[in-house]
Amino acid sequence: MAEKWPSFVTSDLGDSPKDDAEMQRRWETYDREMRELIAVGKIHQDEDGWWVDDATGELIGPDPEIERPRTDEELSRLKPIDEVLPKLAESIRRGRGRPRLHNAKQAVTLRLDPDVVERFKSEGDDWRTRMAQAVKKASPRG
Repeated sequence: MAEKWPSFVTSDLGDSPKDDAEMQRRWETYDREMRELIAVGKIHQDEDGWWVDDATGELIGPDPEIERPRTDEELSRLKPIDEVLPKLAESIRRGRGRPRLHNAKQAVTLRLDPDVVERFKSEGDDWRTRMAQAVKKASPRG
């Protein structure tokens, strides 16, 4: 017989005062049920703060304190990510990959004779760079 563990689901709630009150009610229920389980024993807390059934190893749920909705006072003390983790904030703003170059290369499609491509490839892995240099040298502004 499988036990039904306490759960704290809020994905269906919005930002209204009514939803805030419902979130608080759900958390109080979750908190009470988890604390009853903890008091009975037969479960332990892992290093990530989750409670685990000793008999089965099944994850029951996170520590109620982790899931607890924060009060308005606690929320008012939060600081912007720019102040707390400036390097992370900058990397998020910058996005993935390398920073853009001011004079970045432009990708183009160019049809060349197969023997020309093979000749450049036969001289090494940097064939694209050498081909670009040859085109640059042959251009009027070279």
